[in-house]
Amino acid sequence: MPKDKWTQAVWLLLAAFVLFSLMVLIEAGPRIIGKSYTESDDFRNNLNFFYDQIGPYVLNPVEPEEAKKGIGVTEEELDEHRYRYGNLEDQLASIRDQYEGRIGAESDEEKEVLIAERNKKLEDIRQNFLDDEHVAEKVRAEKGRVIDEYMKTLRENRASFEHHVRHVYYELTDTATGKTYTNGNIREEAAYKRTFNEKDGYLRASQIAMDLDYTGEARSLIADEVKTFEGTVIVPQSVLNEASDRGITDAVYLNDDQLAWGYTVFKAEQRAYMGVWLAGILALALLLTVFRLQPTVWTGSALSLKLDRFPIDVVTAAAAVASLIAIAFAEYMKESFMNFVHHTGSFLYSELSVNAVFFVLALGAAVLLILHVVRRFSDSSRIGQDLERAYIRRAADDMRAFFLNRKIGTQVLFLLIVVFLAGLGFGGVILFGLRGSEGVVLGAIWLFLFFTIALPVLLLMLRRTGYLNRIIDSTGRMAAGQLTEEIPVKGTNVFARHASDLNRLREGVRLSMSEKARSERLKTELITNVSHDLRTPLTSIITYTDLLKKPDLSAEERAEYVDVLDRKSQRLKTLIDDLFDVSKMATGNVELNRQRVDLVELIRQGIAEHGEEIAASPLDFRINIAEGPLPASVDGQKWWRVIDNLIQNALKYAMPGTRVYVSLDETKGGSPEVRFTIKNVSKYELGDNADELFERFKRGDASRHTEGSGLGLAIAQSIVDLHGGRMTIDLDGDLFKVTVAVPRA
Repeated sequence: MPKDKWTQAVWLLLAAFVLFSLMVLIEAGPRIIGKSYTESDDFRNNLNFFYDQIGPYVLNPVEPEEAKKGIGVTEEELDEHRYRYGNLEDQLASIRDQYEGRIGAESDEEKEVLIAERNKKLEDIRQNFLDDEHVAEKVRAEKGRVIDEYMKTLRENRASFEHHVRHVYYELTDTATGKTYTNGNIREEAAYKRTFNEKDGYLRASQIAMDLDYTGEARSLIADEVKTFEGTVIVPQSVLNEASDRGITDAVYLNDDQLAWGYTVFKAEQRAYMGVWLAGILALALLLTVFRLQPTVWTGSALSLKLDRFPIDVVTAAAAVASLIAIAFAEYMKESFMNFVHHTGSFLYSELSVNAVFFVLALGAAVLLILHVVRRFSDSSRIGQDLERAYIRRAADDMRAFFLNRKIGTQVLFLLIVVFLAGLGFGGVILFGLRGSEGVVLGAIWLFLFFTIALPVLLLMLRRTGYLNRIIDSTGRMAAGQLTEEIPVKGTNVFARHASDLNRLREGVRLSMSEKARSERLKTELITNVSHDLRTPLTSIITYTDLLKKPDLSAEERAEYVDVLDRKSQRLKTLIDDLFDVSKMATGNVELNRQRVDLVELIRQGIAEHGEEIAASPLDFRINIAEGPLPASVDGQKWWRVIDNLIQNALKYAMPGTRVYVSLDETKGGSPEVRFTIKNVSKYELGDNADELFERFKRGDASRHTEGSGLGLAIAQSIVDLHGGRMTIDLDGDLFKVTVAVPRA
């Protein structure tokens, strides 16, 4: 073993002895250090025994016959004795029943004896109910026997009294009669002396030895006339000197004198404990100087490093348990040592040695674990990780998760309690079932509770668990993509609500998948449409640019080609501008310049702006605009674009020869709105999904032969959404209706 480990082994032994000596100091120090034998508890107990017992034995003994003469009988005692075995009829019947069988089975001579005995008892019972004095004599006799029993006990314990106090000398005088009682020479040199007088208090001598009258019956019968005495009580110094000279090994002499025995034991304790404490001080000095604690030796050991794998709270708990075990072994060693010193009995060195080995091992384990815990708590680089891995932290998380759904947590906890109590009750039935009728009654109660509480709870939880398993199975099929089967919802319990939530989740997933498929389709169409709409003018620009490169073009042809290039360039610019605008609006990256705008005037201007187009179109516009101003807080320019896009949409896609209805009115109610509506019959088939018309590059002309970017409705809807308004499209066959509503200012 390396030198450092040997040093720490010696340190451990010294630390164990210091702890042992400290526990002895705490226990025995207050009654040993600086104290004499006459100040010890043992001496005081002996003297108190003397003062308690000298009255009934010496100074104030009971005269049994005199005590019996003073016995009285009360009416309650007469009635208790008279009715102790029932009323008169019951007692007479009981006596007759006792003798009836015996008399019939005996010979004639014996019958006469039994009959006479029976008749005497019957007559005695009758006298009990006729003569109070007859009963009183019996009660006095019973009380007299109590006094006799007490006096017998007093005589039997007299030797013990004399053994304890034969070397207590006294000279005491009865203050009432002047009679003096003496034992020994009170003028000897005294190790202990006490004077009783009027100033310091008299000695009160009772007639009753309280520790011998266990039931208190003697105290209730004897008047206990307490007498007072004055005088002196001493314990001679010579008695203690003789005990010291003989020593603790003189068993014959010491066993005959309790005071001498106590003195020798006290001196032996003083010597033994002082030796232990001095050795403990020396061991402590060595611990602080030569054999110091080296934590790195302990924490660098292979065992300490292996402890790193365990959670820090588990190691902390183990350190606390090891410390308690070490203290328990130290306590046992202290008790064994102190019992040996106090009683000077046979000392089991082998037992103490084995206990000492276990004590040192437990203390070593405690020191190792404590230093390991201190090292881990002091390591700032890993304490956070240790606390995160702590078992109590995980247990707390598990407990919170256990009651995350309080109903399930409470039900499971209730089930566990019921099962535990049922098992406990079953064990009780097995344990007490062999004890006759009581076991049968206990078993019946347990069976009743089992069938009325435990079994129904168990069946309920089985049913709930089965339902939960079915939910888990259905959830697995949903995760595998089988969304057609709905989970059955049974009852209103937490599992039923969970099943209902899963059904809603299933429906949401199904709709999400449909929406995803629709989104993929629209994305494909978007890419196709954007490519088509951008490529068409770009192709024209490339074509006419190539034509302009021909040197033999006439001025008219060149002018015509330039005009085509200008129109296609403007068309391409419009497409790009619209795409840029709708992208900005979709991200919300647009500033609104809100003002109070009269939408009536704005609509009229929009219609007037397109007056020539409306007049030239094969459409019949029917305008219905409310009278008076209808103000709204909007960005005028952007709201103008909404109106312009909707009117252009009607001009492009309305069926020729049909009417287009344009209206502006106000809704009534709690939150008034200004509502703008355009209705027309489409010349293209629109389908059933109105929401798709809001998609970017979506056009009523699926062949895309008409002019337009396909972003008109998407831009209009984005502008309306930015203003907090609503834009809806209603389709009924080829009937197309757009409604825009915005809060009125």
